[in-house]
Amino acid sequence: MSLLIFLFVKVPRKIYRIIFYKYEYFYYRFLYSKPKINKNFTSHPYLLGGGVNLDNLGNQYQEFFPDSVQEKIARADSICNHIFDLLGSGPIRLSPNGEGYQPINWHSDFKNGYKWNPKTFFRNIKYGHVSGVDIKVPWELSRFQHLNILGEAYLITNDRKYIVEFVNQINDWIDNNPVGFGVNWKCTMDAAIRAANWLVALEFFSKKGYLSKEFLHKFYTSIYEHGRFIRSHLEISQNRANNHYLADIVGLLYISIYCPFFNESKKWLNFCIKELSKEIDKQIYDDGCSFEASTSYHRLVLEMFFYSYLLADRAGVLLPEKMKEKLEKMFTVSLYCIKPNGMIPQIGDNDSGRFLIFTDRQILEHKYLLTLAAIYNKDASFKLHTFDFDEEAFWIFGNKGKEIYNELHFRIKSLASKTFPNAGWYIIRNDNEYCFVSCGYNGQDGNGGHSHNDKISFELMINGEDVFVDPGTYVYTPDPQERNKFRSTGYHNTIKFDGYEQNEISENLFSLPERVKINEADLLERDNNISFQGKIHYSDITHKRTITIDKNTSNWKIVDNISCFRPTNAKVIFHLSPNVFFKNGFIFSKKTKRKVASIQVERYKLEKSEYEYSPEYGVKKSSEQLTTDFIKVNGMQTIHTYIRRVS
Repeated sequence: MSLLIFLFVKVPRKIYRIIFYKYEYFYYRFLYSKPKINKNFTSHPYLLGGGVNLDNLGNQYQEFFPDSVQEKIARADSICNHIFDLLGSGPIRLSPNGEGYQPINWHSDFKNGYKWNPKTFFRNIKYGHVSGVDIKVPWELSRFQHLNILGEAYLITNDRKYIVEFVNQINDWIDNNPVGFGVNWKCTMDAAIRAANWLVALEFFSKKGYLSKEFLHKFYTSIYEHGRFIRSHLEISQNRANNHYLADIVGLLYISIYCPFFNESKKWLNFCIKELSKEIDKQIYDDGCSFEASTSYHRLVLEMFFYSYLLADRAGVLLPEKMKEKLEKMFTVSLYCIKPNGMIPQIGDNDSGRFLIFTDRQILEHKYLLTLAAIYNKDASFKLHTFDFDEEAFWIFGNKGKEIYNELHFRIKSLASKTFPNAGWYIIRNDNEYCFVSCGYNGQDGNGGHSHNDKISFELMINGEDVFVDPGTYVYTPDPQERNKFRSTGYHNTIKFDGYEQNEISENLFSLPERVKINEADLLERDNNISFQGKIHYSDITHKRTITIDKNTSNWKIVDNISCFRPTNAKVIFHLSPNVFFKNGFIFSKKTKRKVASIQVERYKLEKSEYEYSPEYGVKKSSEQLTTDFIKVNGMQTIHTYIRRVS
């Protein structure tokens, strides 16, 4: 007994970890054997087409979306040719030319040619060690989110080449990614998303006799390996969890529901039900916002929670009613955050992350979420005049979903301004004018893994045209300097003080420890105007900002009251949308060449320069920014900015 006490108390945890990792490597390398599983597989259409027979889905798609048919087929044919465009890569062929199926290199960052050794044990895989190399590239490919496009093309055309490609790619991946080895087992989240996408895509090809028993046995054996791997490598530490842990749970839930013939499925299912219930409470605030301080991650976790709830519901699995209530709140957040053009403001990180993808769209386009919400909740408040029935909803709800959508009246009451106090998101709306202000804390745990130094920063639309935007994220680990630039104070629409960051940026690329104190944040609406008022304090800096729109003229006024305990220089910064340009005090639309608005900072001259705008992960392009000349701050200072709409 004394020896056991010594081992558990005296031996450092690091030593245990080393011993366990050595044993784990030995197990996967020498002892692991393919599991024996039940060969009586049954596939059920749970998620697609309303959970019913899919025979007519292809014909209905051609009826509802005639202009998209050829584009869909062309996209599927590109996938058959192994041409992919992921994370800013541009279209790249990922296999050699030749007759028949040519294998894909699943282990490379094909943006720059770097390859990981497929024989390396997953715990020994390194990343961030070579400049410019991005481990997210092979991970993204191996999520297999492209398989749904193959399935859709198959239902539209009945061409069996898409079934052949589905089988070949799955076989290719399994043969070249033995469990526990290679880059694609490094992150449990990606293994979980891969398993879910495999299982959903299988629904497209589930006609009896089209898939051989040999393939199905190999397929489900790998799914079982994924399930065991996920359950043994959950991404949670010291009770801290985020979207990674949620994805782990969701992937395991999909496996347990689609594969009830696995011995562990019932146990996995009960575990997932319990954990999903806990995580929706932990990760989603009472106001419906994700706790990670990011609009893009809000979409990612909403997809995971919603599609999981829908799958469970259709499979007769009971999930807590509170999940449905939280989901409605999450959809409501998207309803108010989505801009008049269907896009979302970039608040916090944007890594282009999705869970299930049924059509190609711009990463920042979130309007499809409103169609899903309107149909599932049978709620007309989500049906806006400006947006049509979305393809994403068609593949999930089928013809019945289209009927439900058509029966709903359009939303009668226009969207008003809205506050989400837990997240610190403040939205001003007045007809086609839109302003999103970020003034919240860096996530629930204060670690700020996906937060930016964007307090009192904002995005602004005038008459439906993007004018000021958040520059985005660009990349994570391949370029630490760029990573930190895009999350810095100076890369947001706020005031940058020389020598100061709102929150200190360290070497940890996924940490932004809380330093800013938010002393005031509120949205006020009066008869003639709507205004946001916020006040923050960090280090020696106090910054109070008021953003007001005149309801009658649609003109904007920004008042910045700043103070610093020691003399410093400051600049007001505005990052223009890449769709507009600045000239002689006016902002012009690049498309129409017409004036959108005038801008004036009282007593200060605006200088035009370039910055890099990133609308999605791995992509950046040059755009214009406006900055004032140096403002000498010694005590208190007030700055007035006037933005007047030009009709």
